[in-house]
Amino acid sequence: MSTFWQDLRYGARMLLRKPGFTLVAVITLALGIGANTAIFTVVNAVLLRSLPYPQPEQLVRIGGTNLQRNKTLGTMSPQDFYDWRDRNTVFESIAAYDSWSPSLTGTGEPERLAAGRVSASFFNVLKSEPALGRSFLPTEEQRGNQMVAVLSYGLWQRRFGADPKIVGRQIMLNSVGYTVVGVMPRDFESPQFSGIGFEQPELWAPFAPDLTQWSRSGRAVDAAIARLKAGVSLEQAQAEMHLIARQLQQQYPEENAGEDVSLASLHGQLVGKIRSALLVFLVAVGFVLLIACANVANLLLARAAARQREMAIRTALGAGRYRIVRQLLTESLLLSALGGLLGLLLALWATDYLVALGSDSIPRLGSIGLDLRVLSFTTALTFLTGIAFGLAPAISTSNPDLNETLKEGGRTSTGGAGRQRVRSLLVVSEIALSLLLLIGAGLLIKSFMRLQRVDPGFDPRNVLSMSIFLPGTKYPEESQHVAFFDQLDERAASLPGVEAVGMVSNLPVSGNFDTVSFYIEGQPVPAPANVPDVERYTINSDYFRAMGIPLLSGRPFGAQDRADAPAVAIIADTAARRFWPNESPIGKRIKLGSLDNPERPWISIVGVVGDVRHYGLDIAPEPQLYLPHRQNPTQFMTLVVRSTGNPEGQIAAVREQVWAIDRDQPVFNIKPMESFVAESIAPRRFTMLLLGLFATVALVLAIIGLYGVMSYAVTQRTHEIGVRMALGAQGSDVLKMIVGHAMTLVMIGVVTGLVAAFALTRVISSFLYGVSATDAWTFVAVPLLLCAVAAAASYLPARRATKVDPMVALRYE
Repeated sequence: MSTFWQDLRYGARMLLRKPGFTLVAVITLALGIGANTAIFTVVNAVLLRSLPYPQPEQLVRIGGTNLQRNKTLGTMSPQDFYDWRDRNTVFESIAAYDSWSPSLTGTGEPERLAAGRVSASFFNVLKSEPALGRSFLPTEEQRGNQMVAVLSYGLWQRRFGADPKIVGRQIMLNSVGYTVVGVMPRDFESPQFSGIGFEQPELWAPFAPDLTQWSRSGRAVDAAIARLKAGVSLEQAQAEMHLIARQLQQQYPEENAGEDVSLASLHGQLVGKIRSALLVFLVAVGFVLLIACANVANLLLARAAARQREMAIRTALGAGRYRIVRQLLTESLLLSALGGLLGLLLALWATDYLVALGSDSIPRLGSIGLDLRVLSFTTALTFLTGIAFGLAPAISTSNPDLNETLKEGGRTSTGGAGRQRVRSLLVVSEIALSLLLLIGAGLLIKSFMRLQRVDPGFDPRNVLSMSIFLPGTKYPEESQHVAFFDQLDERAASLPGVEAVGMVSNLPVSGNFDTVSFYIEGQPVPAPANVPDVERYTINSDYFRAMGIPLLSGRPFGAQDRADAPAVAIIADTAARRFWPNESPIGKRIKLGSLDNPERPWISIVGVVGDVRHYGLDIAPEPQLYLPHRQNPTQFMTLVVRSTGNPEGQIAAVREQVWAIDRDQPVFNIKPMESFVAESIAPRRFTMLLLGLFATVALVLAIIGLYGVMSYAVTQRTHEIGVRMALGAQGSDVLKMIVGHAMTLVMIGVVTGLVAAFALTRVISSFLYGVSATDAWTFVAVPLLLCAVAAAASYLPARRATKVDPMVALRYE
């Protein structure tokens, strides 16, 4: 330990003696270590950290699957869920979850809440107990007994002032009284089910569906979770659930034809979509760190040449090679430790940036933070980094040629051809790795640019959207739904600056959808498994004008399309071409749902409109069907208001019109349509920006490394350059020699990087849209850009070499 402290003190003095060198090396390492720590912090929180429940490995997600249509639906019917619950022997407990958006009134401004209707066993499955009161009782799943609620800790504080007497108090949800029976702890997190969104529920009520209102084919349950019994594997549970699904197929051949059950780890299901992106980021920042290590190694090699005499003297005085290597590695580890500390500070800042950038793209970001695993990772990374960049210079320096080095002229030694080859190899590696990252970033940028040019099928500019849900308890009749939205339509359209007011049951690119099967009059009746689906949207008469959706043929909806008028519909272009190829669909008739249901009318098609990309800009439109809201009333509608100026300026005015009709009616999801479009491509933007940032840092580090190597080479070859110029070489000859040497290294790195890119860019193919993983334009443009920047970086030291005075260069030192 005494010699270790001696090495440490000496290393510190050496670093303080060269503050410029130390600062450059520490900042370079901090960039690499900080970027790795920041990404690992996200990976740790999202992928590695267990779900915040006891025995989280026992938790599984259950979803419905239709085998005949090869389509995973995820949702399920209440009847199927109850059969799964009653017949299985592999689950300790199982619970249903259905998303809910009640209106909270009676305590301040009306507010729409993110909530869930859950089985009484929901909290038991998660093994989570309320901080106040209790969870639900099995009897509260029965109709008539379900008017109770459990609050989240945040809602309890925000709307009820953390009232300790809240248990037993009645609150108004959808104008109906619910008794609060419990409050969950501050740290409780409800599972965020894929497809339902990342919004945390603030309230839970019992799941008690009216089975007389739902057929077995009605998929009214969003998700189900279960806890495996001890000793039961996921594969065993899946096998039993397959068996139960086959029994239900035989028992209900019409409703359950092709219906199966799929199981997945709850943690894996929550993070499955982001896993590959995070792993790509982790590899990318690993490349950045390797480039940083190569840079610092080159700095140390250059510095080692200046310390050859010192090492020769140490060796002559009896220091062994191991002792010298240990001293030099101690200095490297000290540098790495300083870089690690600064990198940790950079990671704290970068993590906040990542949370802000990826809040709409990455689940579980709320749990991000430094913990023992992150600190251990940073410590190990710092140690390995110090070894990685310090080992080659230490070994190279530890065995000097005493006779040559101790001569007077040895002070200008170049350090040997071997050391030059190592420096050149490091530069080649930096260029290759940076090119690989640049090509990946270039592919993502080109993909994102193409995605932004995709026509969504509507014009989002100057359009404001806001959602309204009419509670069935207060508006039980369909005629009341029609009256409310008609009145709101009239009021909003009369506001100054409003061009058009539209309403739709499911807003484009909002994540909501509704599909229904249908039959075409005059065409053969397909087998049950082959009945086509169509996306169904309920709209008002001015929706297409408000959204800028073009009418291709026929007519829009009008005042004549009343509830007592013949049923009509408008279809989109894809549906027209798919189901009525080579003929006009105008005047054709369809029936939705069951063909034998006499209550379902035949619907005449009166118009064709352009397709809308409802699921996202990168997903091709499916067949779409629009119905007039007076003939198909719905409780939930989204208002879209096209204005002449900034759409956000209409928020207060439109909200006042809603409250003028019903003061207790909350308005939610208020944002411009351009925000919805931007959010739909947020995951791709996140991936592009992050990989682009890593590629930029890598390029800067690689170019700095190239500049440093060439600058050092010019310094070491000053004597040689003086001889050449004394013998008649021109400045242009020296310039070509220096730049040519640099570009040789660059071209080797480019070729190596291109080979690696051809092999590895397929990893990011799932993140690309309209661009091949081996896109020729990117594979040509990026290397040319890199070569141009590298040529500029090598030109500066080459230009300095042309200014060498032969008399000064040849003077005896």
